[in-house]
Amino acid sequence: MVSSLCHLDQLDMTYTLLSDEELFALVRDGNDEQAYRALFKRYDKRVYAYCLRALGSHDDAQDMFQTISMTVFDKRQSFSDGSFAAWLFTIARNFCLKALRGRKHTTELTDETMPVEEEETRSEDFLLRQALHKAIGALPDEFRSALEMKYFDDLAYEDIAKALDITVSLAKVRVFRAKKLIQQSMSTIIDELR
Repeated sequence: MVSSLCHLDQLDMTYTLLSDEELFALVRDGNDEQAYRALFKRYDKRVYAYCLRALGSHDDAQDMFQTISMTVFDKRQSFSDGSFAAWLFTIARNFCLKALRGRKHTTELTDETMPVEEEETRSEDFLLRQALHKAIGALPDEFRSALEMKYFDDLAYEDIAKALDITVSLAKVRVFRAKKLIQQSMSTIIDELR
């Protein structure tokens, strides 16, 4: 029993030393489910957060997360080269967009999504968060996607470019323009709060 636990610890340690692409090669070529769990654990929180932001509901995000997890494993043979993170987030983005197209786009504000602040000193923070949420939502899709991948999913520009099928310089431009549009949109509310 102790030797099998030591063996599992050594396997886990070996998996942590491998790159995403090396781990996924084990998944694709050897159907290694343990390698898949180790790899997906690296991204599970970010993929779930992405789904939650896109869909606005914990239940919908959980369902979508499960769908993406199964799809990535089922479609493992279609990944041949490049960044695993970019491929994963491309799948997540496509599934979330498909889900959004399939339903009416209404987001209900609840205490869970927008907590009620009781102190007056926090009302400004609430207004700023609300304005930021609205400004990000108003961005054109190509700018919003690039911005979310950069700042919410913590992807490198190279991975954003691969996920969106654009050049690295265009990914940088889209993130820059998204920030400028948000600054313009929020300048009015910031002036009002001063």
